[in-house]
Amino acid sequence: MTASTHDSWLHIDKSRDEPIHAQIYNRFKQAIESGALNHGDRVPSTRVLASTLNVARGTVENAYAMLLGEGIFNARGQAGCYINAPYKQTAVLVTAGSRKPAAQPALLATANSPPSHVFLPGSPAYDAFPRKIWSRLASRRARSLSATELSFRDPFGYLPLRQSIAAYLRLSRGVVCDAHQICITHGYQGALDFLLKCLPMQHQEVWMEDPAYLFAARAIDAAGAKRIPVPVDHEGLVISEGILRAPRAALAIVTPSHQSPLGMALSWSRRMQLLDWAGKAEAWVVEDDYDGEFRYSGYPLPSLKSLDQYDRVIYAGSFSKTLFPALRLGYLVLPQPLVALCQQKAQLFQPGGAIGPQLIVNDFMAEGYFSKHLKKMRALYAERREITRQTLVDHLAPHLEINTHKNGMHFVANIISPHADHVIADQFNRYGYGIHALSRWSASSSHNGLIIGFTNVPNRATAEHATQQLLACFQQLS
Repeated sequence: MTASTHDSWLHIDKSRDEPIHAQIYNRFKQAIESGALNHGDRVPSTRVLASTLNVARGTVENAYAMLLGEGIFNARGQAGCYINAPYKQTAVLVTAGSRKPAAQPALLATANSPPSHVFLPGSPAYDAFPRKIWSRLASRRARSLSATELSFRDPFGYLPLRQSIAAYLRLSRGVVCDAHQICITHGYQGALDFLLKCLPMQHQEVWMEDPAYLFAARAIDAAGAKRIPVPVDHEGLVISEGILRAPRAALAIVTPSHQSPLGMALSWSRRMQLLDWAGKAEAWVVEDDYDGEFRYSGYPLPSLKSLDQYDRVIYAGSFSKTLFPALRLGYLVLPQPLVALCQQKAQLFQPGGAIGPQLIVNDFMAEGYFSKHLKKMRALYAERREITRQTLVDHLAPHLEINTHKNGMHFVANIISPHADHVIADQFNRYGYGIHALSRWSASSSHNGLIIGFTNVPNRATAEHATQQLLACFQQLS
């Protein structure tokens, strides 16, 4: 079946204050919920729909981008876009004085349906990515590849990109480095994997924040190192506790700008204490600056690397959060003592991958689009953070207490009602979502909360829809 452009449900009113692209977006969602559109229906092309509605094609493209970003549309290349709704939503009705909803949502994900990005931690706003600029840069590069680029062999990555990264870090993060210290990698996980191949970590002790990034912990375990969980408090990593537990650890992995996942920044005194320990113990410190660019109150904090007088900090950055995760592009800023070793190992392990994405990202940075994009995203994420936070507070205040850290791309909502976070998360994710249970990121049993992303919550209606489903999960278990 094909969705007709003449159906009454697609009527728009140009006299309303609501933007036209938002009206189109909402009409499609309402049509799916009412049954006017069904899973597998083909939607009109942007050109056809723009002509039918007598609006600019860019207006329709904006609406489609939002629907694609939420997984409501499924793009199939030349075949066009199709409705992706292998479920029907049943309204959640809570009667007065009742603790359980009269009708529970029957929104179950299937094996073939893509997950919703709403509430998903660590995902950039897909509907706000500058696709036209990116496509133009990619096309230009594809048409103009030189013989040097086609025969590219530098294992540390494309030199102009490394120079662009060095210039960006110097201005935005206070990191003074040369391009020869920068190694391009397959995202942050690829960076950590490469480091663990370069450093002799077998049976070595490694400090890990507790709670900490789940995949970093798994990488340490896979490398044969001994993971030492170190607790965090309101000032970040408790350095004194790390020294007590493993004074001669060979490595520490930290997220000083925005602790992953709790959100606090590592205090100035703790930063100095950590660097002093690393210098005296001759240990390395990996600074995972995964979303240090996104701070919504004041200026971004200086990086730990910018304070490193001992040259022991290995700075790890990624374009997964600032651009998009499928890019699989990250980088390391190596201390001078590690450059020669890592260059030798890079000949064997080739950490950087294909040249194509590196060329496009370099152009995106060198031509000023990257800094403009980050500025736009900071403002957008601040707005979406407040929409999400307020909606959760309005409906889930008896169950959740949301942290107040104004940074990053997610926040932690501590569960204050008698429910286990992993039970709530598993139940909610059956509806097609991807929130994380905080307890699964921790080696201790003291954490009970939900890690909730806000970057792909475009409006209050979307936040309300997801929050009502989350509320139903709490009510079902009450």
